[in-house]
Amino acid sequence: MAKQKTQIITIVCNKGGVGRSTTAINFAWSLANKRKNVLVCDLDAQANSSSTLAKNYNRDVVENGKNITNLLKSSGDSASDYIVSTRNPNIKLLASTLMLDSTEVEMKSLLDTNIFRLFIHFFSRKLKSQFDYIIFDTPPQKASVLTLNALLLSNWYWYILSAEDQWSLDARVVIKKIIDDVKKLNPRIKPLPILLTKYVNNSAQSREMKKVADDKFSSGVFNATIPYSNIIAKSHSSRQSIHEYSPGSMVAQSYDKVALAVGRFVNKKKK
Repeated sequence: MAKQKTQIITIVCNKGGVGRSTTAINFAWSLANKRKNVLVCDLDAQANSSSTLAKNYNRDVVENGKNITNLLKSSGDSASDYIVSTRNPNIKLLASTLMLDSTEVEMKSLLDTNIFRLFIHFFSRKLKSQFDYIIFDTPPQKASVLTLNALLLSNWYWYILSAEDQWSLDARVVIKKIIDDVKKLNPRIKPLPILLTKYVNNSAQSREMKKVADDKFSSGVFNATIPYSNIIAKSHSSRQSIHEYSPGSMVAQSYDKVALAVGRFVNKKKK
């Protein structure tokens, strides 16, 4: 049972390939290794977080139907009825499938005035109290109803910026507009400092990106960055977290540092 208020974080960036799912997976694993109870909610139809974290994705998520698509189509069920186990005992998963895109299209066609209150309904206070952190992994689409629902439930939004990708920096204007709209209904949501991924230490581009991001984002930038490494791609191919695939690697250590930095930042802001 979580002793302190649950911290709900939505990971955002409407540019693909920046490392949202990679961060959701490995940030959660770093927190779990520090004995934090974590729920990862996968809102991306690519289901990378789900297929990597689930203890048995085909059986539990696909065959047994414990996934967010069936949750959204249910009538009055709790999200707890659709949560599955992972290979880490401190991480639980609300998984995605390839059907999620079509489900979101169906939701938009309903034009229900309560369409932006879905997760508030599904995530009860009792459910939230079981976790120290709830992490939403989101798709890159800028008009995702699911992302908006996650932001309305969240304490924090976390922009992920690829250090070698200028467009991921330029895309911030879209997220800013989304957050401005979200704050009208969820004024308590705040930004975490930016996380730079695919960072190359000897690259002028990476260093400049960190400098510019620190200037452009009011939340600043975490000093801890995630280095560019082919180990990440290999861990994805093996459907493992970086902590399982290469626990002593620089990437695994970097996510541990990021988890520590997030914890310190959140605790400081609560005081």
